[in-house]
Amino acid sequence: MALFPESCTRIIDLQSGKGRWALTETDRAELAAVHARTRAAPPGTEEELLHLLTRPFATEDIPEYFRYTSLHVLAWYLAGTPDQVAATLRAMDAALADLTAVEHAAGEDEERLRRLAALRAHLRTLPHADGPAAPVLDTVDAAQRERLRILVACTGFPMSDRHDEHVFLRAVHVCELAYYLIRHQAGAVVAAVGTPAASTLLARLTRYADLPNRVFHVLRTLTPESFMSFREATGYASAVQSLNYHLMELALYGHDPRKDRVLTRYPHLRPLTEPPLREAYSLRQAVAESGDPGLAGAWQELARNLLTWRGRHYGFGRRYLADIQGSGGTEGAEYLKGFVVKRAAAGGRTPVPVHFAYR
Repeated sequence: MALFPESCTRIIDLQSGKGRWALTETDRAELAAVHARTRAAPPGTEEELLHLLTRPFATEDIPEYFRYTSLHVLAWYLAGTPDQVAATLRAMDAALADLTAVEHAAGEDEERLRRLAALRAHLRTLPHADGPAAPVLDTVDAAQRERLRILVACTGFPMSDRHDEHVFLRAVHVCELAYYLIRHQAGAVVAAVGTPAASTLLARLTRYADLPNRVFHVLRTLTPESFMSFREATGYASAVQSLNYHLMELALYGHDPRKDRVLTRYPHLRPLTEPPLREAYSLRQAVAESGDPGLAGAWQELARNLLTWRGRHYGFGRRYLADIQGSGGTEGAEYLKGFVVKRAAAGGRTPVPVHFAYR
């Protein structure tokens, strides 16, 4: 559709104004009613768009992190394409393009724009299924372009009216997509162990695993003061609730019992601590069992990228949260510090799901 229907535009404008935090109880009740009314919306209709736009206001039990991030829209987009790697890269680029437009309009932070441009340029160098680079970012048909437009429009809703929250929210979106891409590719490597393709796939995965580090390079343009200016508005929307992140770690390392005390607090994460996912068959286990020294060396390179990411995540917590408790009820930076170094995990044979996870 060339333009959003008036009913959708109104809901977009309502959420975009001063941020979702400023919505009244009457507004929220109206949006919840629209969501309930459009529950059985056929694909490709105005009602489906209304349903996507209003899911964060549904009356069912949804963790705050998922209400805040609207990850259901990313799942909707990815479900509409058979090539998950291409679709994930396109979704990342679309989110970053939207953020770039927001930053250009504000005209405040040239360094942030430089870092965004570098990240988008890097996306175009990433390997794809049939070649060394990803031309998929520049060859999008009309149907996919429309789906990307919907994805961007239905996910860009900060809670506050603070400009800097845009970079935080879009960074979360791109990281969530990266977690999924890493998990998806890890499954492909596990399936290929014992074949010549395993080395190529693992090298590709190593490059994907560097994406969260590059996203954090952009995110570091936030000052602690600007971060704290909107943190309260995000409420209990803690990244510790991210199902994609924990599934990624299961796929890479297997079950880590140290995380159980936090994961069991959340009903949607509790299955990760129980059979069958507790016995996840990890990439680390598959590489170790292969006895292939080439794969073992490639795994170490991958592990270094991920170690850097966890260290930077901890560093972010130290810089931006200091001694403040994490929004998910954790110890904040101290919680992150405990997981910078991964411990050996018991192995199992359960495959880790590879669909994009949302609540």
